[in-house]
Amino acid sequence: MTTIPISIKYGGTTYHMHLVDSPELSRSEQFNMIASYIHIPVNGLKLIHKGKRYTKENWHELTLASNMNFLGIGEQQEDDTNVDIKDIECIMHQLKVDRNTAVRALKLHPNVIDAILYLGNT
Repeated sequence: MTTIPISIKYGGTTYHMHLVDSPELSRSEQFNMIASYIHIPVNGLKLIHKGKRYTKENWHELTLASNMNFLGIGEQQEDDTNVDIKDIECIMHQLKVDRNTAVRALKLHPNVIDAILYLGNT
């Protein structure tokens, strides 16, 4: 199995990863691996390389080479460790907010009612 080292700068962090390059792995799956590695949803991730923007739709156009550098753009997913998934979904449904907003509120106020009240007042 061949791997290609790449770097992705996102905010103040530079992520280094070895991207698997094999015939068994589609280009779409490669892009999914990058999105997962830097915790940005696939649909929201944009990678910039030498002035060209790559998304899941045009990732196949890129010829990969060792030590490529990318600028990552997109909103990282909030870490939902110790947060109940059902609570996240409840807040998203009740208040029509995105997942990250719901997770941040539940981290500040672990009780669903308190989190809803907090978001309702902001």
